[in-house]
Amino acid sequence: MASTICGWCGDRTHMTMVLDPYELPPAVWPTDRSGSRDRDRPVYMAAFKCSNENCERLSVGWTSLHRPTMGHPKHQFPRERLEWEPVKARRPEFPDVPEQIAATASEAHACLSIGAAKGAVALARAVVEATGKAKGVASIGIQSKINALRDAQIISPLTAATSERIRKDGNSIAHGDIGDEPISVDDATAILEFMDELLDEVFQRPAKLQRLQQRGEERKAGNLPGQQLPPAPGGGPA
Repeated sequence: MASTICGWCGDRTHMTMVLDPYELPPAVWPTDRSGSRDRDRPVYMAAFKCSNENCERLSVGWTSLHRPTMGHPKHQFPRERLEWEPVKARRPEFPDVPEQIAATASEAHACLSIGAAKGAVALARAVVEATGKAKGVASIGIQSKINALRDAQIISPLTAATSERIRKDGNSIAHGDIGDEPISVDDATAILEFMDELLDEVFQRPAKLQRLQQRGEERKAGNLPGQQLPPAPGGGPA
């Protein structure tokens, strides 16, 4: 089984192979240094079914395999990073988050959904720093902003400690050290999950609680839409 974002339903899911890989014509194989088709890197393609019970539609995955060591393509496929068709960019919404921060967080998810792990992590770092600015933190540097959010009790100490991972991975990309620590899709997925939790803690959860509080106050005051006044004594008009 292979894991990816399903191009049909948009969920991260496991793909089950339903059609054995077959070899494509040499015209689509990668080229070697001389510009000739690399006979040791044939390209194979296979059909997969989404494991989401509400989807189960077919996608196509393909990759080039190293002929001298690949063994049977069916057994080699699950160990390779596949290209997928169709591709769907996943863009979740963050309705209670400031517009520009929400758009950047959504774009980070779009990067991740097409396998652009480094782009996703770089944008997640920008979201963390912009969150600090949005809460009035004027200090320079992402770490000082994280510490200020913690000291103001806007985020918990655990959230602040976890945000270190975004800072470190994001810094390596922002400062040009893109080869020092390779970032996998799984790493980027975990980082974006944390980014979502940070946005929930700073913006979305307080907004939800405020709406609930306001609704409770309106209920006490009898101002909820559609609420009827009690009938007058004796059943006559009030």
